[in-house]
Amino acid sequence: MPDEPFLNFARWYDPIFEILLSGLRATAARVAPQREGMKGMDIGCGTGAQLEIYHAAGCQVYCIDLAQPMLKIARSKLGEGAVLSVGDALRIPHPDQAFDLVISSLFIHQLQPGLRTVMLEESARVLKPDGQILLVDFHVQAKRSFLGKLTYAFISVIEFFAGWEHFSNSRDFLANGGIPTLVSGLELEIQKSIIVGNGNLGVYLLHQDD
Repeated sequence: MPDEPFLNFARWYDPIFEILLSGLRATAARVAPQREGMKGMDIGCGTGAQLEIYHAAGCQVYCIDLAQPMLKIARSKLGEGAVLSVGDALRIPHPDQAFDLVISSLFIHQLQPGLRTVMLEESARVLKPDGQILLVDFHVQAKRSFLGKLTYAFISVIEFFAGWEHFSNSRDFLANGGIPTLVSGLELEIQKSIIVGNGNLGVYLLHQDD
């Protein structure tokens, strides 16, 4: 993964972005409800904001990220009960069928085109047969409302300042259909989806095909 500029400012990430993303986190948590004792893995967890909801509900929580400054903040939120690892989403350091829920929030669009499928295949590998995958990422829409265009412009500015490679991967992700297109080529099925952010963000709950 590239060393993106905003990772150097990890301590500012929550004060700036979580104000904007708190509603999205809550929506995602409603789509994949928490159960005490369930085992969840967050891939590319950042500062742990999404996983914090599950941890507070009594879930066993694990996460991986390559950005150690982000993991340090996640540790301060989640405490010693969480298992946080510096790890690669393309080689998840956990055994097969280990988790009830695998989460990835605003992460897949950052990956190079050829690596997105690998990441989802790894997610499916560590998922229990009756488990689910919760994905939160950008949504492709054919026609945007006025507010949708404003939101898209705002997101595009943030993506641009995250670094050229990040921006380029993000544009490619949208140009190629986003999550639904990725999932269509795998043994995964979208069980539920909610579109938010004036049409620019999607929350997708997946399970493995029977």
